[in-house]
Amino acid sequence: MANPAKHNKAWSKEEVALLKKLYGKKVVHREIAVQLKRTLNAVESKATELGLVTKKK
Repeated sequence: MANPAKHNKAWSKEEVALLKKLYGKKVVHREIAVQLKRTLNAVESKATELGLVTKKK
């Protein structure tokens, strides 16, 4: 489960790099959240912000 202490905590360069790496490997969002100790919403929001999310047609 995510760490509530990270609520509204800025993303480190290392966390962003890991997010990009895992997202590129098509790891499930929930697993990425667990590995980063972030909420699912935080992971999805950051991925969108970074342009990693593509809209499905």
